[in-house]
This record gives sequence, C-alpha cells and structure tokens, in this order.
Amino acid sequence: MEHSSKRFKGVGTSGDRRQANRYSFSATAEVLEIASGTRVSARAADLSKNGCYLDTLNPFAVGSKVQLCIRWNRAELACSAMVRDSKTGMGMGVAFTDLDDTRKALLESWIEKVASPAPGDSSSSPHSENTEFPPPSDERDALAVRLIDLLHKKGLLDSSDLASLLNKGVL
Repeated sequence: MEHSSKRFKGVGTSGDRRQANRYSFSATAEVLEIASGTRVSARAADLSKNGCYLDTLNPFAVGSKVQLCIRWNRAELACSAMVRDSKTGMGMGVAFTDLDDTRKALLESWIEKVASPAPGDSSSSPHSENTEFPPPSDERDALAVRLIDLLHKKGLLDSSDLASLLNKGVL
C-alpha cells in the first residue's frame, strides 16, 4: 500500500516520466555494468516499484544494462536494470527489468516499510516529509538547517540526531 504523504513533491507532474510513486530510501548497492564488467558502489535512494536512484560519483551511461544488488534491513534484492538517467558526479536513475514474484514481494515490503515506519523505527525512511523544524533566524541558520536535512536524507544522521539538532534549539 502506497501512502501519498511519503511521496516526493512533484511526482506525477507533466514533466515527470516516472510511472510509480517514489519513496525516500537509503541502502547500500553494488552495480555491475554488463558490457564493461565495471563495478561501482552506490547508495540506493528514491525507491519505487519500477526502479531507484543510485547516488554515485561515477554513474554509467544512459542505456547501460546493469546487474544491481541492493542490501537493506538484512535483505538483498539482486536484479537486472537499465540506466535511464545519468549525471556525472551525482548518480543514475535505473529501471528494474527482471523482477520475478519473489523480488517484487521483497521490493513491496521495503516500500511498505519506508512508507509507514513503525513509531521509533529509525531504520526505515531517513527523511520524513511531515517533519517540521523551527524557522531559522537568519541566512546562516537557514543554511545549517538545509545542511543538516541533507545529511539526514543521505543517511549520515539518524532521526534522533536530526531531532536533537533541529527541534531542541541547537541552532
């Protein structure tokens, strides 16, 4: 079950080619380009039932066929994928291409978990769209809030660290 409150803003707009809701996600990934045999490590993000975004400094070219292995929450999703978007120094968007029923079920369970995390569960979504922070008092504070939020989205700060820094008046 997909919950719109956890969807990214802008999903479904006229310029958006995505066919499924995306969910904030952070997991380790290994990507092997089939043609060259080149292997890179990445962070899987923006998960959907059709694909994900892979944060990596050296993404493969659009159209590349890859073998993908995503590890999260003591489970592993291994599948083939096609690179649909690539930005050097940032990452690549991939579309899953061979999900059997078992892989689809695992993917759906991950999506369900990040879409509706259990209370106090910091292992699920690294960023909640509903989190409200106190307004910054000046530009420096605004920049600090943006930086802290980015670190949280990247999985470098957990939810308790985020709450401690933003909701308890550190800034």
